[in-house]
Amino acid sequence: MEHARNLDRDKLTDEETCLIAPCGIYCGACDMMLGRSREQAREMYRILNGFNFADVGPFFMGTEQEKVTDFLKILEQWSTGDKCPGCLAGGGNPACPIKTCSNEHGFLTCAECEGMPCKRSAENENLLQDAAAFLELITKRYASWNIRNLERIKEVGYRQFIDEMQEKVKDGLMTSDVISDEMVFTEAFKKLQGQ
Repeated sequence: MEHARNLDRDKLTDEETCLIAPCGIYCGACDMMLGRSREQAREMYRILNGFNFADVGPFFMGTEQEKVTDFLKILEQWSTGDKCPGCLAGGGNPACPIKTCSNEHGFLTCAECEGMPCKRSAENENLLQDAAAFLELITKRYASWNIRNLERIKEVGYRQFIDEMQEKVKDGLMTSDVISDEMVFTEAFKKLQGQ
């Protein structure tokens, strides 16, 4: 645990540890935790539902009734969802192999691991069970932002990293600013299903 102490892990409160995912995603910048889009979705649903958009939407937009109805259902579901408490507080993917690996080694994040970022072995093709393979997927989805975060943690420690990230969040940073527009998970699931 000498390495973890050097990263100022002991200077974090329990609440602050929930702001960082083991893979390096900064949960404190994620709308799933912040809940801003849920509030906006709630207001948009209220307006569109009150306008009976299901009735006039297809006419004005030149689209099918089913698509408008599906959109309204998605909007309603989004508006009523709970905020994510952060990966390490039970949010995110409960079966995440990165979280499992990190926990098994007693690490808060992969920044504490000397092998970070780990590389996938050729024989393990199951992206959903192999920590290295899943980290590769997450890294592609987040355009390497998570790896840069882990490297920054190694450089300055957890305390300074969280302080820096909180300032960036105050200035408007959100994880949606760094997520790739590639269909990363869709393609991975197609590959797993042999399509």
